Amino acid sequence: MKTMIWCCAALLVLSASAAIAQQQEHQSQQQPAQQQEDSLAAAARRAKEKKKDQPTTPKVWDNDTLPANPAAVNVVGQASQGTENAANSSSGGQATSGPAESPEKIAAEKASVASEIATAKEQLQTLKTDLDLLQRKNALDQRSYYGKPNLAADKDGAAKLKSEQDEIDAKQEEVAAAQKKVDDLQTKLDALK
Repeated sequence: MKTMIWCCAALLVLSASAAIAQQQEHQSQQQPAQQQEDSLAAAARRAKEKKKDQPTTPKVWDNDTLPANPAAVNVVGQASQGTENAANSSSGGQATSGPAESPEKIAAEKASVASEIATAKEQLQTLKTDLDLLQRKNALDQRSYYGKPNLAADKDGAAKLKSEQDEIDAKQEEVAAAQKKVDDLQTKLDALK
């Protein structure tokens, strides 16, 4: 009985010391990660403070930085020589441009592109369904054709399989074109955001 108590006490002491050692190891692993996080945060704060302390140069508005032509685009600052020459040569000496797009126009364009995407996705889904049906029908016809003992005599069956395969290939091209259209419209929508 005494040995059992001593064994239990020894097990208890060993498990407690193992738990303490594991906890100390966990804390020692956590400290470098926490110190690194603290040093990153401190570096970010220092960089932000340096940015605040740097003086910003105010913009100077004078006759040289404003366009002389009232119909011209009002861009503040010096235009590069190449840009100015290109603008003058393309518009006959006057640098004019269309008005900037308004948020309402952009929202309308987004809605238009989104509806085009929905239509294109529906068409793509229809084409995929048609392709799936064609492939299933072709698989059944192939089983029927290849299951016959006299394949060489069945010229109509071979011609039917060939025409079905051609139809499947054409449908796969349509699916690829529809997928490309959906991807292009999605890219266009993402560019508007």
